[in-house]
Amino acid sequence: MPCVTDYTEKTTPATYSDRRPGRDEKDVDEPATGYLWDLAVRKGKSVRIYGELAEPIEGSNPPRYHSSKPALTKITADEYPPFDMAIKDQLRADVWLKEFHGFVESGKMPALEVLHLPCDHTSGGRPGNRTPRAMMADNDLALARIVEAISKSPFWKNTVVFVLEDDAQAGPDHVDSHRSVMLAISAYNRPGMLHRFVNTTDVMATIEEILGLEPLSQFDNYGRPLRELFQKDAQLTPYEPIVPQAALDEMNPENGPTAKQSMLLDLDSPDASDDDLFNRILWQAIKGDALPYPGPRQMPVREIVVSR
Repeated sequence: MPCVTDYTEKTTPATYSDRRPGRDEKDVDEPATGYLWDLAVRKGKSVRIYGELAEPIEGSNPPRYHSSKPALTKITADEYPPFDMAIKDQLRADVWLKEFHGFVESGKMPALEVLHLPCDHTSGGRPGNRTPRAMMADNDLALARIVEAISKSPFWKNTVVFVLEDDAQAGPDHVDSHRSVMLAISAYNRPGMLHRFVNTTDVMATIEEILGLEPLSQFDNYGRPLRELFQKDAQLTPYEPIVPQAALDEMNPENGPTAKQSMLLDLDSPDASDDDLFNRILWQAIKGDALPYPGPRQMPVREIVVSR
């Protein structure tokens, strides 16, 4: 969850409309104040990073990974894979759980952990890859195993897990294409319904408030912490995961209806494929021909209500 820079804010519309070739952020998009983990380290907080900004160590056997940012080498888990659709999220969960059990034994857990579970991006209908259904089931189960472990540990009473999609561009929501998924998981979750606008910067502001960190930019500075989500007393009932019925190894057929189109997808890095093509492939793979592709939806501005 990095700090979004002015550069990204200004260039994102052009990038996602394909009016700019490729993505050239890299160093030019480096936040002047650093990332969330940089701020936590400067404040003396312990940090552990799993997969974010990681890359393979050439020639390592078994595979090992290091951070593309030298300053993060010591706080990056070297067994946790970066973005790679050929690697199951179950393996990522295994690596995380291995370290977590060590934290339980020592009684000390990092104050901030950042990890990704990327298999929900899927590989569309590409032959030789798992089906979207299998990859989503893999992704769901990996997250469930992580939450289960935390909820059955001494850390449950003072831990919160925030789950965000990296963005909302793929797979238009049925109400509004700008909407995306956000989960807040803790022993202090308040029951009932809460109606309010929530942005990624609000989650950033919440994390910063919990850890006693200063804002990284004006975006999270003006974010509204999600205090309404939590109640005073903890409910320490552990979480029991629901094991998906879908087979995690279900493979795409060699000559499936979306096989040729899926070979056009760039799956080497996140969000590199044509969004509309990818969405249509996923719709066909999951819904078939029974339902027509719905296309994006956007709510009229007058129907968007924001309340404090």
